Amino acid sequence: MNLNLNLLLKLIILVEIIIGCTPTTPIPLPLEPPKPRQQVPTTSTQSLNYFQLNTTDYEKEYLLGAGDHLTVEVWGYPELSGQHTIGPDGKITLPLIGSLRVTELSREQVSKLIITRLSPYYTDLSIAVRVDQYAANRILVLGRVARPGEIQFGMTTPTLLEAISLAGGFANASGLPEQAQSLLFTHCAIFRGRDRIVWIELEPLIMGKDLSLNIKLQRNDIIYVPDIEEKLVYVFGEVRNPGAFPLTPSMSFVELLARAGGPTQNAAPDRINVIRPTQGINRPIALKELIVPNKKFDVALQEGDIIYVPTNTITKVNYALQLLNPFTTILGIYSNITSIQANNQRRQLDQEQQRLETERAKLNAIETTNSLE
Repeated sequence: MNLNLNLLLKLIILVEIIIGCTPTTPIPLPLEPPKPRQQVPTTSTQSLNYFQLNTTDYEKEYLLGAGDHLTVEVWGYPELSGQHTIGPDGKITLPLIGSLRVTELSREQVSKLIITRLSPYYTDLSIAVRVDQYAANRILVLGRVARPGEIQFGMTTPTLLEAISLAGGFANASGLPEQAQSLLFTHCAIFRGRDRIVWIELEPLIMGKDLSLNIKLQRNDIIYVPDIEEKLVYVFGEVRNPGAFPLTPSMSFVELLARAGGPTQNAAPDRINVIRPTQGINRPIALKELIVPNKKFDVALQEGDIIYVPTNTITKVNYALQLLNPFTTILGIYSNITSIQANNQRRQLDQEQQRLETERAKLNAIETTNSLE
């Protein structure tokens, strides 16, 4: 019994030494920073101004285009009147005149042109041109939108954001279902004619930092929204769901920690490490400092940022106690074996005593028999 107590005391001393010598859980550094994203130059004012040179304001005076449905009314001459659709070549066909190019002309200009062409045959004509359906004002939206394709906008010229909205907004990014609307946006290209293109940064536009990027579009403009390039941030250590997470606009460290499931019971919330590999920053901070607004600490996340939640010291003690459990189990087993052995020896002694008593009783019986004879 004394041997068991001595062994138990030695094991407890050994566990205390283990706890005292256990080093603080190191931060897994050096962490390999994520590969830098391809930087797209900010939309310059110069390129934006050049792109918008010599634009036409169709809201002030509508110019006819291919696909428009017209009605030409010649007062007093119903045989010259009729409905027409401007063809892809920009022409309509009229009696006596034949083909007549009317694209990029106003209704008044077309009326004067028809009068001029009919003047050899008629005098004092009164002609009115009416647009029944505006079909020429259209743009094409391609790429990562919900409904890519052609968009018609009638008399009201849309802006860039209105065109993307008419196309159903941004579609799901590749490999990131149901998160595209909340992810940071990249950029889009606007093609105008055969010799003009401008790249528009969508992030400052969507966030309201630079509304001058929401330019007015022109007829036949082509908008291309490339697939989104996700920005990632990371959570490691004692959280329920460690890993990489897509960075959303204005995401804070607290929100990122919540997406990772929050700290576990083994975490040390007073020693959370905020790591920004791109700037060489590794700052320990308490969770309560992240929750309470702190002007001295910028809680806005950047691409590649890392939150590392270390293990609590109490957890190390629990771990050491877990180490102790096998030893206590062995002691219990040893004690049980010793007890079993003692019981066996006692049982053997009892059996031997019974055997001797039986033999003694037999001898007494024989002696009694002999004396009677």
